[in-house]
Amino acid sequence: MKRTTGAFAVLAAATLTLTACGGGPDDSSSASGGGGLTPAESGRCTEDQVGGTITMGEYVMLPTFMPGQGQYGIRGGAESAAIYDRLMRWNPEAEEFEPKLAESLESNDDNTVWTLKLREGVNFSNGDPVTAEDVAFTIGLHQDPATRSVVMTDAMQIEEAVAVDEQTVEFTLAEPWAGFPVLLSGAAGEVIPQAAFEASTPEEWARNPIGAGAFVMDSYTPDQNVVLQPNPDYYGGPVCPTLEFIRIPGSQGTIDAFQTGELQVGVLRGAKFVTEAQDSEFQGFEEIISSGSVINMNSGNAGYDGVLTDERARRAVGHAMDRDLWDQRLAGGAGQPTSALVAESSRLYDNQEGPKYDAEEAKRLVDEVKAENPDWDGSLELLISDGPENVEAGVVAKAMLDAAGFDVSIVNAPVSQVTARQFTGDYEIVIGGLAPSDADLASTFAAAMTPGGATNLTGIDDPELTAALTEFKAAADVDSQKEALNRVQEVYNRVQPFAVMANAEQYVIVDESVKGIVPTLSSVMLFDGAYVEE
Repeated sequence: MKRTTGAFAVLAAATLTLTACGGGPDDSSSASGGGGLTPAESGRCTEDQVGGTITMGEYVMLPTFMPGQGQYGIRGGAESAAIYDRLMRWNPEAEEFEPKLAESLESNDDNTVWTLKLREGVNFSNGDPVTAEDVAFTIGLHQDPATRSVVMTDAMQIEEAVAVDEQTVEFTLAEPWAGFPVLLSGAAGEVIPQAAFEASTPEEWARNPIGAGAFVMDSYTPDQNVVLQPNPDYYGGPVCPTLEFIRIPGSQGTIDAFQTGELQVGVLRGAKFVTEAQDSEFQGFEEIISSGSVINMNSGNAGYDGVLTDERARRAVGHAMDRDLWDQRLAGGAGQPTSALVAESSRLYDNQEGPKYDAEEAKRLVDEVKAENPDWDGSLELLISDGPENVEAGVVAKAMLDAAGFDVSIVNAPVSQVTARQFTGDYEIVIGGLAPSDADLASTFAAAMTPGGATNLTGIDDPELTAALTEFKAAADVDSQKEALNRVQEVYNRVQPFAVMANAEQYVIVDESVKGIVPTLSSVMLFDGAYVEE
């Protein structure tokens, strides 16, 4: 068998680079440090450091503690990981996966069978032991469409999850996947205790979950506030702080609250705010995210049958967007405007090019669609969340689209509602973003652009695009992945379920008094070793 790190060495180069939502200075270029702003290694909580409170400002609160919701740091992933823990952890500095709740993870020669061993003597917070049966049960939850797990597409790649004994799980995959550890490093690695879950109700579990993590629920006010207390029986040793998560609308609000001491940790999204934080010498963890800023176009999700089901209308949107002007208006020129699916910093970048800005072609396509659909006057409804930077983005997008012959009306809503409406297809066009990790870009793109994909918010269903994405995910080495990604980009340029506007920049700012937190996939922070240094 092959060790996890060996199996992944070819596939997982540089993941969390130190620049987030749209660009930023070039001296922040690796996950291990940029301009001296990455928090220094500071060990873990010890008994003599127990106490204190760490308050984290969330960009979007975790919508629910039901399984499969905490994949992304920008969407409450730290809350979920604190309660449940994770089987594996992606170490962005070492650029490899490490066992966490697991003791080991190994693959066979062709990466179709993976064997996981659990640590011995680990219990859930209710005292029940963590078993291989619980792991297999958890995978089944993520595969069930009723769970609405954001990692359902990847979980469906597992044909069978079998508890070989109490500590061992064998995963048999539908096809070779060298990037499989990424699944267990995210929401699917948050093990759910089968007996407790089945004895509860969805409503009760969503508010009062049980996990094997370092923290337990104290209080929960949906979309406002979550307070977690240390789990006295955590397998990883003493847990120091109380954790409080609060919703702060917008990145500027997060910076303001951080400066006044209301927050000790906060999530920033957007090159302008990342640059502001770095100029203020706020330490933190930064990530460049390919396709992190996009305009989603409803291609048929939830029964939508409007003009955007016509790929010509979607291509018109793509051609109408002047990404450089977008960057100047929204990020002061500090971002990474692009129409390509992957960032130049990605290990899979191979000079891929997306649709070019072409105002004349955009107008020609709009006129062509109008001529064939006399009942359509160019109207589009643009859904925008209520953060100040998002409102500004909506104004800029409307101006560009109106210039191409569209007639855009803007609808503002709280960010939680906008997020929910994207996942239920209750929109026509909306500004959003993908959250792929360079550790395994293929799985995120497949989930976002194949039928039934957990993050296929547009409802796109194009056989040629699906085939290209399937080939990309099966590619076994970097060269073949680049070749497959070139094909994905080519087909995407025709289909355009969303228009890429920029690479995203995310920056998790951390007060100097907070020690021992570490990042994992998608800017999720892990607090099991955290402590407050007075």
